Amino acid sequence: MPDAEQFAVEVNFLTGRYVATSHSDRRLGEWPPHPARLFSALVATWADEDDPVERRALEWLERQAPPAIAASDAIPRRVLSHFVSVNDASVFSRALREKKPTELYELRDQLHTELVRTAGEVTRQVRLMQRKLAGKKDLGDMLARVGKTPVNSAAAMFPGGRGKQERAFPSVSPEVPRVTYVWNAHPSDGVADGLDRLLARVTRLGHSSSLVSCRVTKEPPNPTHLVTTNGAGTSMRTVRVGQLAALESLHLRHQQVRPRSLPYVAVRYRSAEVTEEEPISTPNTAGEWVVFEFHPASRAYPSSRAVELAAAMRREILSRVERPPPEGVCGVHADGTPTSMPHMAIIPIPHIAFEHADGRLLGMAVSLPDAMAETAQDAIYRAIGRWERAASRSAEISAPPLSLTLGREQELGLRRVVGPADLISLRPNVWRKPSRRWVSATPIALPRHPGSLSRGNAAVRREAWARAEAAMRLACTHVGLPAPVVARMSLSPLVRGGREVANFPAFRQGGREGKPVRRQLVHAALLFADPVRGPLALGSGRFAGLGLMRPLSEPPTHRCEQDGTDA
Repeated sequence: MPDAEQFAVEVNFLTGRYVATSHSDRRLGEWPPHPARLFSALVATWADEDDPVERRALEWLERQAPPAIAASDAIPRRVLSHFVSVNDASVFSRALREKKPTELYELRDQLHTELVRTAGEVTRQVRLMQRKLAGKKDLGDMLARVGKTPVNSAAAMFPGGRGKQERAFPSVSPEVPRVTYVWNAHPSDGVADGLDRLLARVTRLGHSSSLVSCRVTKEPPNPTHLVTTNGAGTSMRTVRVGQLAALESLHLRHQQVRPRSLPYVAVRYRSAEVTEEEPISTPNTAGEWVVFEFHPASRAYPSSRAVELAAAMRREILSRVERPPPEGVCGVHADGTPTSMPHMAIIPIPHIAFEHADGRLLGMAVSLPDAMAETAQDAIYRAIGRWERAASRSAEISAPPLSLTLGREQELGLRRVVGPADLISLRPNVWRKPSRRWVSATPIALPRHPGSLSRGNAAVRREAWARAEAAMRLACTHVGLPAPVVARMSLSPLVRGGREVANFPAFRQGGREGKPVRRQLVHAALLFADPVRGPLALGSGRFAGLGLMRPLSEPPTHRCEQDGTDA
């Protein structure tokens, strides 16, 4: 008999496959469908009729805890690249092509602001702005005058003359074309009826080719995916209180002009066959890494130049992000104040902890925290794509050689890693595995200055190191981790291949009244009471190339990079 306090939704895939892109890798399919995706499909269906009963049902659903999920295994289908003709732009002037999107974005923002001010009432001013916006969306004024279009531009309007853009549509074929979501909640009759009406009208989930039939079921199967509380498992996007309002607000902003986004809360799920193990903590900065490998000729930079290289990488990405950049990319609000939310971090990766480690930088990772908004993630992926397209001479090159400019004459060669990295140090799982023992690969910038650690008498230095230990514990809590039970710190490296703190340039960060504050750098070896899952970066420089931590096995072991491939 089903639990009377459960509410379950069954989704059947009518074509036997599910087409949707993983939020962390554009060439991977998503399975099972994340709860936030189902909720968005329900909201899109509700918006067609705007029924108040159905709205209350959606608001009830967003208040529930994340559901358990019942889904079979799925076989990913081979992803093929499709090259789609892009809309012709050659008959438009470059100035208009650059000006038009900016004007549309500004008008959308003005209209959104006006609607908020009028509480949704369509006033005369709103109607005027809507008409102006409709006129701006008309592309007729961007075309060359009739009879004046150059022959080459006219020929370019045909599909054969247009450029091609690579697109991928990853999909999976589930063994059983069905997925069921089970909430430990019992809706009222009105809420259940509203959700049932909504589900009956949902026609797709994910891509428009993923046709579905949905219904409320009173006999859900046993779940295969359960929410985990120990930080392990697979991250899935779920909803939060206010999800419906957030989707409405975002729709007013993008209106099919700006890139769309999906607000969500990241929740980890484990297989129902796996029992809960000892608790595992995860920092709020942990997430996916987009890894770049340096060309062998560019692996001469020591880890002491990590901040410099991270700054160059950040500039390269920000220069290709749409304006204004999302908060999750640039790390600041529109008014220039720092954001409190996890945002993009640039992580230079050194060769450490192996027998012949020498501390040279082997590559860099662009870190996208799980808590980052999808808008920001999309902006970063698109920026990297633009960078690669600009560098590629052939559409067949998936990860073309790239370059970073350091100073006036120095240039660093790199390439995005596709598939498993040849160098062990560039494999994200090396930095992600759970451990109670962590050691700094690059120095940590303490969030509070402890005073001089190397000057003064013994009592003064002892007090300074005690304050440094307190600052280190604070750095752990800043990323959502418990304070370590042991924190050993030093100005010298604590792992093979590390570099002395004195070799690193002074690290300064904005303080009061715009005056940069110099942060004390230290190396640290930390022991936590329970395992911590990475990737982990600590300190005030964690977004700027410092504070990368390496998990250690217990007891610590050293092994050599295979075949000397890090040379």
